[in-house]
Amino acid sequence: MLSGLLLGSLPETVDCCGKTVQIYTDFRVWIEVERILFEQEGDFLAKIPAMLKLCYPVLPDTLEAAVAGMTCFYTGQETGDEKNLHTNRLKPVYSFCQDAALIYAGFYQQYGIDLTTAELHWYQFRALLSGLGEETLFGRVLGYRMMDLSSLKNKGKRQFYAKMKSLYRLKDYRTEEEKEAAVSTALAGLF
Repeated sequence: MLSGLLLGSLPETVDCCGKTVQIYTDFRVWIEVERILFEQEGDFLAKIPAMLKLCYPVLPDTLEAAVAGMTCFYTGQETGDEKNLHTNRLKPVYSFCQDAALIYAGFYQQYGIDLTTAELHWYQFRALLSGLGEETLFGRVLGYRMMDLSSLKNKGKRQFYAKMKSLYRLKDYRTEEEKEAAVSTALAGLF
């Protein structure tokens, strides 16, 4: 699906149990879906109705098909599994709420795009977001958040990055179960 960025054919529909269903493609819709998914507290199942209402002009025939179509479109994958959306979630490195100004400024600085007036498909937005470089404050902040302090041998650098990580820390919206699952997954990778 994401190959459409290079081929000039970005999808506006999803396949739901053999039926082609219209789906909203504007990046603002999917920012809101991601915000509900990752930045609102609560159980994943309780969030589904609000997310589906945002995604479809007309809901698919079944809940399973609707969630699968939403998942496919959100992730850019051919087949969807709602587990991709909510299991083994690692700690996020950005937040559309907390980083809104940094993202806006980064798009304007690097691409000359004013996100308040831009008409971008979700896939275009995601590609551009992932391409924001370290010359933008958003790019630098991501670097601070992702820095593995244990890899830094220089005490001064380690202190600097620790300070930046603290300064730009995100609120962790994961449930206790999700946090425990992430720790378990990380520990399993060590052994």
